[in-house]
Amino acid sequence: MKVDCIESGLGPDVVLVHSSAAGPRQWKKLSALLAPHYRVRAPHLRGYGATPAWSHARAQTLEDAAEVVLAVCAPLAGPIRLVGHSWGGAVALQVAHRLGERVSHLALYEPMLPGLLRCHGRDAAATEAMALYAELRRHVGAGDWMALGERFTDYFNGAGAWAASAPERRAAIAAALRPNLSEWDAAIAPQRLEAFHGIRAAGLLLHGSATRRVLSEVVELLQRHFGHWRVERLEGCGHMAPLAQAEVVNRVLLEFLATPVPALAAA
Repeated sequence: MKVDCIESGLGPDVVLVHSSAAGPRQWKKLSALLAPHYRVRAPHLRGYGATPAWSHARAQTLEDAAEVVLAVCAPLAGPIRLVGHSWGGAVALQVAHRLGERVSHLALYEPMLPGLLRCHGRDAAATEAMALYAELRRHVGAGDWMALGERFTDYFNGAGAWAASAPERRAAIAAALRPNLSEWDAAIAPQRLEAFHGIRAAGLLLHGSATRRVLSEVVELLQRHFGHWRVERLEGCGHMAPLAQAEVVNRVLLEFLATPVPALAAA
């Protein structure tokens, strides 16, 4: 697989996995802070940059999506530090499951894994996620990328965020949403937490106080399953805080990534 990847710095390996509709440019500030101390790799996921899009011959799975990051990690001696946000958090979780003890630190900001909800009794949140997925499929089927951009921008950034965006910003968001259906196909597929066995990294689970129920309940499920992980609630932050409030999120990430490589124990 040809993976388009941005690289910088020297030192221990850090791999940054971006959210939907963002691309690795979302990590520009964090990469600049990390580069003096780490070798940073920020791959474009499927359909971003020059990394090939998913073919749509069948529904993409989380395993399919993880292959991009696994290809980037393959030549690394490790230990590897992984950071993921939203869809990128779901992908990073799958990568940590696959790589086991090769991953020493796993930092996730509100991983987008609505497929966990129904499987673990979170029916109201699962219904909300399925309604959002149905809207996504309808807008994609109609080719109405601007309507999809409005729905998703207001859902993840807060009501009125789309109306407050400049026209060129709206056009950029709509264009960046092309891979979104295949990402949701993978994220919403029924999934049990037990499937992520073998993760041996130290974990950091970040979430905002101003996020949506779908995201907050996914975080709760992960917190219960990985009881030894560090969990931090960032006051006043929403789902897009790694971009909108990067200084707050990056401060916590930098501190976590600098902690000594832990004695790894399977979870």
